[in-house]
Amino acid sequence: MSVVHKTFELMGYFIIGYPIFMAIVWIVSGFIYWQRYERSEHIDIQTISKWPTVTILIPCHNEAQIISKTCKELLNIDYPSYQVVFIDDGSTDHTSEVIRKWTKEISHFHLLRIIENQGKSNALNSALAVTGTTPITVIMDADTLPQPVSIKILVQTLLSINDIGAATGHAIVYNRSNLLEKIQAVEFTSIIGLIKRAQNMYGYLFSISGCITAFKTEALHHVNGFSTKTATEDIDITWALQRAYYRVKYIPQAVAHIQVPNKLAEYWKQRKRWAMGGWHLLRTHKDIFLDWRLKRLWIIYIELLLSYIWSLLFVFGVVLWLVPSILLMKSNIGINPIPIFTSILILMCMIQFTIALKFNHPYDKEIWRLFYFIPWYPALFFTVGALTVCRTVIAGLFQNLDMAGKWRSPARINVQKDRGKGE
Repeated sequence: MSVVHKTFELMGYFIIGYPIFMAIVWIVSGFIYWQRYERSEHIDIQTISKWPTVTILIPCHNEAQIISKTCKELLNIDYPSYQVVFIDDGSTDHTSEVIRKWTKEISHFHLLRIIENQGKSNALNSALAVTGTTPITVIMDADTLPQPVSIKILVQTLLSINDIGAATGHAIVYNRSNLLEKIQAVEFTSIIGLIKRAQNMYGYLFSISGCITAFKTEALHHVNGFSTKTATEDIDITWALQRAYYRVKYIPQAVAHIQVPNKLAEYWKQRKRWAMGGWHLLRTHKDIFLDWRLKRLWIIYIELLLSYIWSLLFVFGVVLWLVPSILLMKSNIGINPIPIFTSILILMCMIQFTIALKFNHPYDKEIWRLFYFIPWYPALFFTVGALTVCRTVIAGLFQNLDMAGKWRSPARINVQKDRGKGE
């Protein structure tokens, strides 16, 4: 066997074996967490007699389409003392005008308007400088619709653990009309939620849920707020807190409903930003290996690095197989992706989703209806994930990180969500 064929054989083993191995790790660890903690855990919010004041920060950029819907949902929050600060970061639509209509009527709604788009991290830091005196700060996306009791659940977690810095909630997709939306709903159930449960088991998270997270405000000040040198401030703040020896916990009972991109172009832009944020993390947190106390965080760093290597090799191998196949009608080199997606990965995804379905059914009783969309999921998730990693590799590794966090919200749509189905 030639060296070339042996190399591609080993590459094929890694490309097929790595996602299967990680799926098994997530399934086993997630199941252990659910069995030991989540299934029997009862978060008793009645034990707290005096709730601390909470400030909810909602960064906005061109959110006029959906911000009124968010405001209506915020009025339903079951919490005795909270204020909401909307941060309009240089919107070019009517976001500020829509919010002002609400601030005139609701005394605990406030608007902080930034004339020029400074990026999400700068927007949050500006708000923290003004409002950072309340003991708890909750950060939500502009499209997030939290369940009424979710804030209490997150705050109760912060009050019950001394060394915790943040408690993050459980995102459930509510727009499920077209195929792309349904596939993403599958992803949030079978991948994101399962991974966070698995990471809860060994004490460190890769990222908080950007849609809803409660922080101890002193912890945010201790790490100097949000970094502007990343495309994904939610990932970076997670690592900053954990590197400062604060615990970060995922609380699946704290449900928040979110909107996902409904068009491929918007989906691609979102995933490209996520991939860029991963490269930024690899650059800015590579020195964690100098601190033995963070050894469990090393595992998450190495897993991210391996997943990016997997993406690069996958695309490289497929291109080497595809080009001769098209030009010469046959190919003896490269990686043929068809058997991967049509057999082993689809089977693993079905197992993964079935187990995640068991975990998530109490929070989303309609999720089982998406079971038939699983075969589409690995093709989209692995293909787009790998392509965005390749697309961002040069900029991610070598681009100047100053103002890397400048942002644009995904295109929003007006969706009438039936809350009864998700509860």
